[in-house]
Amino acid sequence: MRGDAQYAGHPGVGAAYGAGTALIVDEFALLLDLKDVYWAKQGRISVDISLGIISILGLYLTAAPFWRELTKVTRQHALERHTPA
Repeated sequence: MRGDAQYAGHPGVGAAYGAGTALIVDEFALLLDLKDVYWAKQGRISVDISLGIISILGLYLTAAPFWRELTKVTRQHALERHTPA
């Protein structure tokens, strides 16, 4: 984690990241369609795609530390099991 530990878990940091992500999704949807037609069918598709991409990225960033730790623990367990005592 980067930054001061005192401020890293502050709710304001989460709100700032959430607002920044919302702005990125908003602009990304416009870039995909190149028109400001959010509530028309074409605009809705670009918003859905951009939200899907952001969701997949968020899922990856959330799950990656879990899978790394699981892999590390599993390797350690396998080595302990197969190492002669």
